[in-house]
Amino acid sequence: MSIKKMILAASLGLAALSASATPLDSLTGNMNIKLQGLTTEANTFGGTNESTWGVGSITQITGTGGQAWNMGVSDGSYLYYMIYGIADQNIVNNSTGSLDLYNVGATGGVGDGKIHLDIYRSNVNILELTSDFNAQVGDRTGYNMHSLLSGLGPAYLTVEFGTGKQTTNVAGGLNPGADETLATLVQVVTSATLPAAGTGQFFADVTGGTAAAQWDSNGLFGHDLDGKFTLSTNGASQGSGVCTDEEVLGSPGNPATCFTGFINDPIRAIRVPEPGSLALVGLGLVGLAGLRRRMA
Repeated sequence: MSIKKMILAASLGLAALSASATPLDSLTGNMNIKLQGLTTEANTFGGTNESTWGVGSITQITGTGGQAWNMGVSDGSYLYYMIYGIADQNIVNNSTGSLDLYNVGATGGVGDGKIHLDIYRSNVNILELTSDFNAQVGDRTGYNMHSLLSGLGPAYLTVEFGTGKQTTNVAGGLNPGADETLATLVQVVTSATLPAAGTGQFFADVTGGTAAAQWDSNGLFGHDLDGKFTLSTNGASQGSGVCTDEEVLGSPGNPATCFTGFINDPIRAIRVPEPGSLALVGLGLVGLAGLRRRMA
């Protein structure tokens, strides 16, 4: 084969590689993680001061060089999560007419003072979390489990929220003695209770899971994840899923059965290659060196 043909073949191969979907295990470098999820203030865990919890899915992870993992498409896998242990630290009226909501980890009972995010990997499309958004609030089976996630095996990642988003103390609020620099989730919302609209942000750190070694980078301001999200109301009338307004909001004598809040938007992360991937890179370089010697 002539050198021109070899270069053309290599170029076509690289083009095909860049245009193809990226398997989850092959992602590396700077990542943007898109999520969608459901939150509620109902069925909080007894014995704790938890105020909010939720479940959801990760829909897409994109990275430098055209990397793109899409749930169910790239390699047949899905990522689901449960967020729990969110407690209110302070709620402060701000100058725009909205509320600044500072959250910390729940305490009391099984609460350990941490906000937790547990992520699970599966090859099953759980429609209640990917498209229909009709997961049932009453199907929580434990502090850290919902029936939709049971049986998915050990967590892909376990994550705890960390401090750093709020760098100064704030005067006033419902708890004027609070130290808001200890908040691990900071939100700006239209209402202190759901339904509400607004935004939130957090740092988080990987603490375990089958893929912990690949996501524990400490590369984002000393943390592993840098998250931002928007909050709106769940329901078919709001453009998400199939739940009716009554199922989302409830009515006198009929509590909501669907989750009230709907969240989405990206989280930044840095993923390092798995040891096997590094070995493959090395073998590839060896192969290129051999090719060069044969051509010389």
